[in-house]
Parts: sequence; structure tokens; C-alpha cells
Amino acid sequence: MEKPILKTVPVYALAGNPNCGKTTLFNRLTGSSATVGNWPGVTVEKKSGFARWNGGKARIVDLPGVYSLLPYTPEEALAGNFLHREKPDLILNVIDATCLERGLYLTTQLLELGIPVVAVLSMTDALNRRGGKVNCRLLSVLLGIPVVPVCATHGIGMEALLETASGALKEPLKPLRLANHAADGGDPDLDAAQTRYRYIHTIASRTVSGVESTHRITEQIDRIATNRYCSIPLFLLIVLAIFALTFGSVGDAMISAMELLIHSAASALDAFLSACGASVWIKSLILDGILAGVGAVLKFLPQIVLLFLLLSFLEDSGYMARAAFIMDAPMRKIGLSGRSFVPLLMGFGCTVPAVMGTRILESEKDRRLTVLITPFLSCSAKMPVYTLFLGVFFAQRQPLAMFLIYLLGVLMGLFSAVFLKSTVLRGEPAPFLMELPDYRLPTLNNIRKHVGRRVRDFLQRAGTTVFFATVLIWLLQSVSTDLHMTSDSSRSLLSAAGQAVAPIFTLCGFGGWRQTVALLTGLVAKEAIVGAYGVLCAGNPAAGLRELFSPVSACSYLIFILLYTPCSAALAAIRRETGLRFALFSAVYQFATAWYVSALFYQLALLFQRLFS
Repeated sequence: MEKPILKTVPVYALAGNPNCGKTTLFNRLTGSSATVGNWPGVTVEKKSGFARWNGGKARIVDLPGVYSLLPYTPEEALAGNFLHREKPDLILNVIDATCLERGLYLTTQLLELGIPVVAVLSMTDALNRRGGKVNCRLLSVLLGIPVVPVCATHGIGMEALLETASGALKEPLKPLRLANHAADGGDPDLDAAQTRYRYIHTIASRTVSGVESTHRITEQIDRIATNRYCSIPLFLLIVLAIFALTFGSVGDAMISAMELLIHSAASALDAFLSACGASVWIKSLILDGILAGVGAVLKFLPQIVLLFLLLSFLEDSGYMARAAFIMDAPMRKIGLSGRSFVPLLMGFGCTVPAVMGTRILESEKDRRLTVLITPFLSCSAKMPVYTLFLGVFFAQRQPLAMFLIYLLGVLMGLFSAVFLKSTVLRGEPAPFLMELPDYRLPTLNNIRKHVGRRVRDFLQRAGTTVFFATVLIWLLQSVSTDLHMTSDSSRSLLSAAGQAVAPIFTLCGFGGWRQTVALLTGLVAKEAIVGAYGVLCAGNPAAGLRELFSPVSACSYLIFILLYTPCSAALAAIRRETGLRFALFSAVYQFATAWYVSALFYQLALLFQRLFS
């Protein structure tokens, strides 16, 4: 059971519809970097932080975006339970000024709780650009609560909001009571809703002026973006364009610049260690172990920044919500609703938050099915591995090859969903309802937070998991089976361990101990595979890969990496969300799928080579 918050300071609950600007306001008030998204369900768990102003202090709790307090969805149940059980001192009700009537439905419910409420009118700048205006003074009088217009994106109105909220705590409560004159024998819930809507329409018609009935720009774009014939091809073209930028000439130039920087740092460090009289083994540990392994991963950092920058732009613009909408129909054919697209999309960034994001799904069957297919979608940690191999074997067609790898992962996820929904996870998908926000110009602040958070995660893994993995690989490669230091890696402990496991992968085309060891490090973190080859290939992974692989076996290896068991952090997340038995099933199922598809590809490729040679 959730522990109550100790109210040493006033507790303000942020409540509002999805996409109303609530989480952006939370970030602005608390200085936090909570996730900002354009679809329902991003803020599944409440987040909290402290706001400070002119000597004042309050704890801000960010509740999930909901349309109502009736517990029809997990978000509504979580928000309603918090407001009823925890009894915050004040509710900051965030209302999108461009959709006032829709937001006021929740407002009327909040006013019936007996908790002080301050209405926070967001998106007023967007409304003004459309020629619309809200009479905040009249709206305050009609609702009986303070109304404060803000622009959280640019930090406008924050001080006024916090001062107003502080003052509202001292005002006497005036709970809303709506008169309900329903006919005898009618549906009480329906009658109550109609009464509420009539009240809301009266308020909106008196306080809003100059607004066009349609949002012309959004509608004009959506005629193409959500068209039944154009939407999916357009989505694929956008993804292909992102790959062309990230993995084409722009991305290659960024990697080359980073490689030059790392090489210069290695040369300078080598000279420094020599001047200090460092021993051969110390130099080998630092240069051939730590720098070769971590540096092999870090050189892909600019490319990862570029990819996340482009994806964050799409997310903040409102297009990703359309992607979920247009994918609902095809996803229902595999047993899922468009709502599952949200965590699946997160899987391209990292499997861990994607698995946690399945909490937004009402159906247990949908949750388990989504968790099982999410690891097939390439997380960002696999991108350096793909880039390394494609740069060596398919440099001229790298953007297209990268697109095909990601597409294969999606197709395998779809195939698995169809297979599993007809065997172990039978059932109908849950209904899907979501809001399509207006298109908006992404803000530099939000994009900076999105990219910054993901880059920090990447650097943290490079500085911890990859660091320790490469040091361990160097150590095991430098110690022989009789526990003496050796420069012959074929006599090392690492070689012995790899050779014991390697025969498993003979049919897949990569039955060598080095390839096997690299795969084992990938169970800790996928980017550690690149670091492993940096150590195993004496700081020159490109040359080492040409000796270890042919183009065909390299393709088979990439297929295996794409599909095999996710990293330990992802497995831990799956265990937390679904239990130990299901996590073990997921790990075995992914490994078996990866081995079978990889071996099938390699053997068929050899067969075709023999037939046409």
C-alpha cells in the first residue's frame, strides 16, 4: 500500500487532462526533468518535487493525465485514489485554454472533493495565436476559484501562480453542487454527465471568444498524416529519413571526428604513461583495456545524440501521437491495441522504461504480450554494435542496412505477437481511446531535456557497466589457464570459457571464442559488445572483425544480436513487472528465437552461395 506523504510543507497536486501542459508546468515549478509526451499514459506513476518562491515552499505531486476521476483506467484510478486518500492541501488544476470545455469536465469533479482548487490556464499563447481569448476574471467568478493564466514553456506566470496558490489555502471552501433534474427512471450516471456538460457549455460560451471551430493547420496536416492510405508510408519515409541523416554522411562525419579526438587522447596518454615510467601491464590495462573498450563505445556518442534529437523533435511536435493512432488498426490484427504502441515506441530508446510503461495497459494479456515483443525492437544500446559492423562490411549502404535491421526487429515482434496471441496469450485487445494534440513547434528546452536524459544514461552505462566489463575482459584475456600473465590470448581464461560455449553457435556461422565472449558481455549491456571487441581486437575492432567474420556471418551475427536475450537490467524490469517465471520464459524465448533465425539465415545463405557459385 502506498505510504502517505508527510505534510511538513503544503502538498499541491497537479491534475489535468493528458497533453494539457501539466508535466511541463511540473518541470518548470520543480526544476525536474520528468518525461514530457504527447499521448495519454506517459506519467503513469505520480512524480513529486519541491517548488520554492519568496521564502515559500510546497511539495508538488504530478498526477497522471486523466479526463475524469471515474476509475475506468489505471491512470484515473491512481489519480482518484491519491486525491481521496492522501487529501492534498491544494489542487492545481491545469486546463488547456485551447480545449476549455474538455478540461472543465475534470474541473467540476475536482470542485466536488472539498479540496481547495486553483485553475491553471495553460496554452494561452497558442489560443492567442488563433485569435482566441479567455476572460479569466469572469471564468474565476463563474467557477468560484482563482484562475491563473500561465505559459510554462517560457516560465511566464510562475510567481503569480504560486502566490495565488498560497493565498487559496486560507480561503473558505466552496464545494460545487450541481443540481440534477433528471426524469424518473432515467440513467443516473448519464443524467449527471449531461447536467455537468450543460453547466460546462454555459461557462465556456460566456468566457471564450474569437476561437475558430476548427484548428485549421492541424486538420490540414492530418489530412495526409492520418490518411488511411498515406499515413503508414509517410511514417516509414520519416523513419528512413532519420536513418539517412543519422547513419549517412552526417553521422559518419561525426563518428570520424570523435574517433580523431579519442585517438589524440590515446596518443597523449601513451606518451604521459611512458614519461612516468609505467609498467607494460599498467599501460596495457589503461590503453588496451579501459581506453580501447570505453573509447570504442564513446565514439558513437555524437551519432546517438543526433538520433535522439530527431526523435525528440517528432515527439514534442505531436506527430508521435499520430503514429500511435495510425498503428491501432494494424496492431489489432496481431492482438494488441494502439495503446501498446506507446511502450513499444519507448523500446527504441531503452527496454527498461518501455517494460515499465506497459503499466498503462488495462489488460493483463496486453501487458504480457507487449512485454514479450518489446525486446525485439532495437534499443539505443544496440545501435553502436550495428554501426560498427555495418561500417566495416556495408559502409556504402549503411542507412538502408540499418533501416532493414530495425524493420526486421519490428517484423519479428509482429510475428511473435501473432504466434503468442494464438497460443499462450489468447484474448481480445482492450479498447483504445486517445487524444490527438495540436501540432506545435518543439521547444528547445524540452528537446534539451529529452536528449540530455538519454545521453546521461548512455554515458552512465559507458562509465560503469562498459568500464567494468572491459576491465574484466582485459584481465581474463591476460591471465592464462595456469593463472599466469600471458600475451597470447588463445591461452587465456577468456579463451577457455569462450571455447566451451562457442560450439552452440557453429550453425549460426560464428563459432569462435571471441564472438561468443562478446555476446556474453551483451547480456550485461548491449553496448558492451563494442567495448569487448575494442579489447579483443587490440584497439582496432574494424581490422579484427574482418578476420573474424565474412559478410554473411556478420549478417547472421547482427540478426542474433537484434533478437537475443535483452540485458540484465531489462530482464530485471520484466521480472518486477510480470514475475520470475515469465521473465525466465522471456529470456529463453528470445534466445531460442535468435538462434533459430540466425542459423536459418546462415544455412540458407550458404546454400544459395553453393547453388549460384
